[in-house]
Amino acid sequence: MFHFIARRFVGPIVIFLSLVVCTTGCLSDSGHTHAAPDSTETDPSPIAVTVFTEEVELFMEYPRLLPGAEARFLAHVTVLADGAPVRSGELRLDLRAANGDAVVFTASAPERDGLFIPVGALSTVGQYSAQITVVSEQVHATITLPPITVYAGRADALAASMAEEEGELPNAVPFLLEQQWKVGLLMQQVKRQSLTERLLVPGEVKAAQGGMAMVSAPLAGRLLPVEGKRLPQIGDLVAKGQVLAYLEPPLTTGDLMQLSANEMSQSSLAMEVLARELDLQTKSVEVEQSLQQSFARLDFAQLAMDRMQELRESGLGTKAEVEAMSRDLELARQEKQGAERLQKSLELAQKSLLAMRKQLDASDAGDAGDAEPGSLRVALLAPMSGEVIAVNHVVGEQVESLGAIFEVLDSSQLWISAHISEFDLDGLGETPGALLEFASFPDRTFDVLGAMGGKVISVGRMIDPVSRTMALHYQVPNPEGLLRVGMFADVFLETQSAKQAIAIPQQAVVLENGRPVAFVLMDGETFQKRDLNLGIRDGDRVEVLSGVEEGERVVTQGAFLVRLAMASPASFGEGHAH
Repeated sequence: MFHFIARRFVGPIVIFLSLVVCTTGCLSDSGHTHAAPDSTETDPSPIAVTVFTEEVELFMEYPRLLPGAEARFLAHVTVLADGAPVRSGELRLDLRAANGDAVVFTASAPERDGLFIPVGALSTVGQYSAQITVVSEQVHATITLPPITVYAGRADALAASMAEEEGELPNAVPFLLEQQWKVGLLMQQVKRQSLTERLLVPGEVKAAQGGMAMVSAPLAGRLLPVEGKRLPQIGDLVAKGQVLAYLEPPLTTGDLMQLSANEMSQSSLAMEVLARELDLQTKSVEVEQSLQQSFARLDFAQLAMDRMQELRESGLGTKAEVEAMSRDLELARQEKQGAERLQKSLELAQKSLLAMRKQLDASDAGDAGDAEPGSLRVALLAPMSGEVIAVNHVVGEQVESLGAIFEVLDSSQLWISAHISEFDLDGLGETPGALLEFASFPDRTFDVLGAMGGKVISVGRMIDPVSRTMALHYQVPNPEGLLRVGMFADVFLETQSAKQAIAIPQQAVVLENGRPVAFVLMDGETFQKRDLNLGIRDGDRVEVLSGVEEGERVVTQGAFLVRLAMASPASFGEGHAH
């Protein structure tokens, strides 16, 4: 994409440009500050054109062209990425007339940093299409120029010059390219984009509600590991319900006697459960046999009844025989139903016995395998899945009742708590988006409701009486484990937005007497100061309600020096020698 800037101004700027033309129709080798001696006629103003590509800025000056008159094309080439002049390489100016004639002027090397001067003469009157190619170590660019005109005579050139003149540019600031290169001046094109204004508030990373737990001692006792294992260490991952360790409380003589009695009672209970299991197994076999017999008798009674009914229908059977068969069938049915009820009762008894067996097995499992006879151990269970972040005691240490032993953290989901001043609550929505920045990750920005996949947990309803702030909580996934509990964050909360707004970088805005201004490029060496009416700010971009237009270029790096040049033009705008 190419951007042309070619403007003519009367007044001081026209005088400044016209001084570069010598009496032979070419620009003076000595610079912009020497007029033709003893000249009483007005000379045609030279042509100045500014063209941008994606890589370079070209500012070229050349005289009004006449047939056969040699002309010097002063081509200043700047690298947009760093604001530096092109210091080496070759520049080629290709011109093509309407009749197809082609002419090439070449500058094999720059006269000095940033300045190439191809020289040549054109013989055919009319317009030429033009293109410049720059090949150097810094850039390789092709630049399409606006048409170049060769006038029939000096009168035509002067008439065209007068027709192109405009009024004096208000708030104009001359700033030569040599000065721009020295200070590394940079510009950006004004574009439209969607902006979101954000409020910066302090925040911190916290464990999610229910995301951190402390395992404490329910009673005093000696801390012991699970048989065959060590105590959990910091960094270990544990699962909810996992036995982390055991507590062995000290026992008195009475406790030991009671414990022995409990163990004897438990042993007796285990023997009784075993006896009942054997008895139920025997009963189960008997019930199964009885049920099978009842099925067989019922089937036989049903067949006998069916045959008797057939005989009765044929007039061979008696009524008394039919009634006898019916009684036998009904007795077989009742016997079957009784066997089924007995089977269900047996199944319930087996389930009850199974529950007792599980309870006994669980009780046995709760005892450490290496426990001394008459000892008692209490299991310490992990209340949640997560990572062990603290271990406060060692194996064999005596732990006091309610003393903290382990701390477990689940960091897969964390909370971001933002603290908002009560004076900034106006304009804050119920679910404001937020960007996070951390000192640990200076080159990264985290979008809470966007890429992070977080959500708003709560918008506080109370103001802290000391800090006068309200807490806003977000919950965010932490799959990479980058965030740590306790980290501080800069939280940028969304407050306002603007769609397709004209926006410029914040560094392009300069304060002059407390008012924001920006400097807009009018041609390669002329800027205009613009008063700005600003809107919302989004990071390093600020909305401009009035003052600049889309497509214009504003100074970003070096804007303050352009302002100084406006106050002291002699320091920045003296003529440059070519």
